[in-house]
Amino acid sequence: MVDKIAKVDERCKRCADVSKWCGLTGNIFLTLFKGYIAILTGSLALMADAMHSAADILVSTVTITSITLAKRPPNKAHPYGYGKIEFFGGVFTGTVLLVGASFIVVSAICHLLNCVPKPPPHFVALGAAAISIVVNETLYRLMICGARRVNSASLEAEALDNRSDAFSSIPVFFGILGTQFGFTSLDPLAALFVGIMVGRIAFGLLSKNINGLMDTPLPSNEIKHIREMVVATAGVKDIDYLRTRRMGRLYMADMQILVNPKTTVKKSDAIAAEVRSALRREIKNLEDITIVCKADVEKQEEQTH
Repeated sequence: MVDKIAKVDERCKRCADVSKWCGLTGNIFLTLFKGYIAILTGSLALMADAMHSAADILVSTVTITSITLAKRPPNKAHPYGYGKIEFFGGVFTGTVLLVGASFIVVSAICHLLNCVPKPPPHFVALGAAAISIVVNETLYRLMICGARRVNSASLEAEALDNRSDAFSSIPVFFGILGTQFGFTSLDPLAALFVGIMVGRIAFGLLSKNINGLMDTPLPSNEIKHIREMVVATAGVKDIDYLRTRRMGRLYMADMQILVNPKTTVKKSDAIAAEVRSALRREIKNLEDITIVCKADVEKQEEQTH
């Protein structure tokens, strides 16, 4: 059974490794392809989309670096390991996207305020936008699969970034299509929409990863699941306190459980070991668990009185 779990974990890690390299390769292709077509056709919306993909190359490089460093084992200098470096990667990703979004928005507004008529982009730009949608959505599906299998914050951030690329290419497509029928302002309007969408995703990434750096607790449903499992363990009367946090893709928890005052130290250790074992079986990423046993004196006194 242990060997089977180990094999599954190894496949998950390989899936994550493949997906992160696919993300980098795909973004290099999209940047060069969309940039070249944007220059040929004069589409501001497609150029904004190409700039978004160019930022993704940097993001992919950061993701690969952070995932590689996060795998390093704990040492004297970093006794809890390097897991949090993934949150730094996510913050960097969000910052790069926010800067890129600001540039796109400013450029689009400048073009909208410029009253000089501009010829519509060549029809071939439509094909480039359509290809961008398909490639980015494929990259998203591949990378989000790898991110969820290994619980990687930085890989998830990059996957969501590719999903935002796919969504942002949709208004680009329709903006370019509209220019073919004389609505020339639709091209910079589409670029403006791209910038706003990218900015919104950037704020979401920054918020999530900064919270990770600040040791915010696990989601309430995860905490509820942990509480239910602990209380269901034989010998545990209640939980005095429970604290949780994330260290990159790994979860950590420390708690104080209440046991019968007549329970021996040896029996308390056995109860704590059973709680720890049960949690690790059910919650895959719960790596570090600190359990302190405390005699439930108050309840015994209440029963006595």
